[in-house]
Amino acid sequence: MTSTVTLAEVIACIRESQGIKEAKPISEATLLERDLGITGDDGSDLLEELQKRFSVSFAGADGTLREAFGLGKDEYLFHSEGISLFLMIAKFFGFTIEKVNPLSVGQLHNVIQERRENSAN
Repeated sequence: MTSTVTLAEVIACIRESQGIKEAKPISEATLLERDLGITGDDGSDLLEELQKRFSVSFAGADGTLREAFGLGKDEYLFHSEGISLFLMIAKFFGFTIEKVNPLSVGQLHNVIQERRENSAN
């Protein structure tokens, strides 16, 4: 039987890997990008650290994150890093170039638990 990963353990890993101080509140509802500023390569690094720390793989049968996080075609977990003039102009005119699904700490915790349980079966 696979041991349970607690929400507190996931939050601790996020704090450690991203250098987020204890003074910054993090809860189940905290969004990684909007609330913690985790995006681009930092988001990828966090997912890698979580996989290592909790002995889980987020990769689906196709080798992508789509299955684990319920992502559709052309949907992502994090925006690209940096400021793109093209993206800024598109956003100004109401266009969405990168479709990013907001990911909360609670959702991330649930995915970790589901993947651990599925790998134990």
